[in-house]
Amino acid sequence: MRNLPDTIRIGGIEVLVLSDGVFRLDGGSMFGIVPRPLWEAERGTDEEGRVTLACNCFLILAGKTKILVDSGIGRKFDEKRRRIYALDGRTLPEELAAAGFSPRDVDFVVNTHLHMDHAGWNASPGGGDSGGLVPTFPNARYVVERRELYAAGHPTELNRRTYLPENWVPVANAGLFLVYDWKLDIVPGVTVFRTGGHTPGHACVMIRDGGRTAVAAGDLLPTSSHRRVPWATAYDMFPVETMDARRWLLREAARKRWLLLCDHEPEFKAFYLKEGAIPDRYEVEAARD
Repeated sequence: MRNLPDTIRIGGIEVLVLSDGVFRLDGGSMFGIVPRPLWEAERGTDEEGRVTLACNCFLILAGKTKILVDSGIGRKFDEKRRRIYALDGRTLPEELAAAGFSPRDVDFVVNTHLHMDHAGWNASPGGGDSGGLVPTFPNARYVVERRELYAAGHPTELNRRTYLPENWVPVANAGLFLVYDWKLDIVPGVTVFRTGGHTPGHACVMIRDGGRTAVAAGDLLPTSSHRRVPWATAYDMFPVETMDARRWLLREAARKRWLLLCDHEPEFKAFYLKEGAIPDRYEVEAARD
């Protein structure tokens, strides 16, 4: 019998930390122009130079409303891609079931962005004779920023392999996207807001209640190692915008003790930041509450 997902309480709101397994990605792509000796001091690699990344998803329980933040990497890959990414571990539907929920229970799916490792379970095979893809969460509205949906539908040579049509077209065809501009209050205490940087419509989710605040940061802060402002990934389409948004987030989180929720962090899935001796340098403090 599997352990239940970790639970974080933000006032009267509960956040369940769910997993969609782990995968491996070239370390250079995760840390861009940062010299390898610097990031490798924190992130060990395998024999192929890949770092291990988690696929963390967050189920927010705000009263009777269930809001899923990101839907993981999914399992629609062929065998070749499974080997490339060394995809392994539990799936998001299995984690939901362990927590006592089914995909039909989810009211909103917030995609911080539509890259393949954040929107993988947006759709899944529908079964039957057609074998086509259908929305995995049939009763949910899928929340996405307008610029992000446009970018997914108009990919470039740089992001064509990360914006996969099978992760968003079935949702669009079913009319389930809830498209917003800049900011949307989903329910009292849960707000999604655009940061840009990583992608044109990249967003974070802020959870506030009872004097506490948590932020699910998507790929604005994919791991705890990215607490350095310049450590942009090679996938950031607008790295200067990423750095500006990250600088704001890190400062606010450290000064106001916001809890940070990381999509790709295998160890510190939720953590606080402390200001270090050098300005704009931060230390990680594991969440114990």
